[in-house]
Amino acid sequence: MESGPRFILRSRGPFDLQRSLAIMANFSPEPTAKTNILREAVYIDGKPHILEAKQVKGEPPLIEVSGSEGNVAKIRKIARWILFTDLNLLQFYGMARGNRTLEPIIRELYGVKPLRTASLFEMMIIAITEQQISLSAAYRIRNRLVQRFGERIGDLFVFPSAESLSNASEAELRSCGLSRQKAEYIRGIAQQVSGGSLDAEGLASLTDDQVRDLLMEIRGFGPWSVNYILVRGLGRTDRVPADDLAVRSVVGKYLGGGKRMSGAQVLSSLEPFTPFRGLTAFYLLAYDRLMRFSV
Repeated sequence: MESGPRFILRSRGPFDLQRSLAIMANFSPEPTAKTNILREAVYIDGKPHILEAKQVKGEPPLIEVSGSEGNVAKIRKIARWILFTDLNLLQFYGMARGNRTLEPIIRELYGVKPLRTASLFEMMIIAITEQQISLSAAYRIRNRLVQRFGERIGDLFVFPSAESLSNASEAELRSCGLSRQKAEYIRGIAQQVSGGSLDAEGLASLTDDQVRDLLMEIRGFGPWSVNYILVRGLGRTDRVPADDLAVRSVVGKYLGGGKRMSGAQVLSSLEPFTPFRGLTAFYLLAYDRLMRFSV
């Protein structure tokens, strides 16, 4: 990026940005070019900006961040959020030390962090799109949503704003591949956020129980969605969407003798890894995909 603010962020604990990007791309159902640079289109003060980040040092982990323009403090805050710089993986690794299953997985994925979406509103919409359909189908639907309702900047699109989705008709949303029910959910959530009755970004300041109680009152969210938002959107490392089919299958594969588990069995098998049960499940999922698809 030729102009705009540029600064260095330090991440806690070991961090391998290039490896993290490769792992996150591996969850995508479509081929993604390998890269060592994070490029995100984000809103800052209501205007689209491009944020770029690349690792310039491994130990301590130093990340060079640049923005197309805008408030440096706000760019820094978004970058720290996306890159999960406050997560200290050494605590997780220390807890898993000596575990015959996790130790080799951690060696393979050393420094990998689950990168977060730029906004919690985006994560809420992602959770709706991924309910009860395949990852590839949800991915295609989201791409259509972004390209139809998002704002373009350069070669990227910013995820649609709450205002944009709240003004969309049900027919327009359904044309992206959403069911009538999911279109209603998304419009309802977007209208609450744009109208000010729901502070999506304010979820970050709430406890897990407070987030659960608030989201469970909103049409479209159930236990799976809430836990998914907690672990993936908010980075609450101990939360697990235990009833997720992929989680039940992968946790059972590595911790349950190869058999798919029930949600209750998932939570029981992950109990020794508290307070990193969700992070443990992420590492198992990431490793499993790594073994099936070349990164």
